[in-house]
Amino acid sequence: MTAQFVRYVGEVAREPQHAELAQRGENAARVFLERQGYELCAQNLRVGSDEADLVMRSPDGSTLVIVEVKTRSCADAWPEERVDASKQRSLIRLARTLARRGNLSSPLRIDVIAINLTGESPPCIRWFENAVMGS
Repeated sequence: MTAQFVRYVGEVAREPQHAELAQRGENAARVFLERQGYELCAQNLRVGSDEADLVMRSPDGSTLVIVEVKTRSCADAWPEERVDASKQRSLIRLARTLARRGNLSSPLRIDVIAINLTGESPPCIRWFENAVMGS
C-alpha cells in the first residue's frame, strides 16, 4: 500500500495507522476463512459508495458471503460493535446490488469478522455468521 501524504502547517504526516491495521485485519480474516475452505472472490469490492472488505464462496460453493472485517489494536475493544446501523444498511444495499447484477440464484449472506491484533500475539478472531440480516 502506498503511503499518502498530507500537508498540515508545513508538516508531512503519513496515512493514518488505522489503514495499515485494517489491511492486516482483512488479510488475517482472508487467511482464516481460506483455512476453513472458503474461496476468495474479491477483496475491497466497491459498488457505488458501498464496499465489501471480502467476498468469499463457501466451501461447498453454494453460498456467496460478504464479509465485513473490523480490527482493533487493543485486547479490551470489541471491534464488532463498530458495525453500526449505517454500515449494515450499506452492506445490505451491496448484497442486493450483487444479487441483481450477478443474477445470483445461490444464497447470499453477510458475516462479520472481528479481530484484535495486539503486539506480536496471534490475532484473536471472532466470526459472526449471518451477522447482518436483510440481504
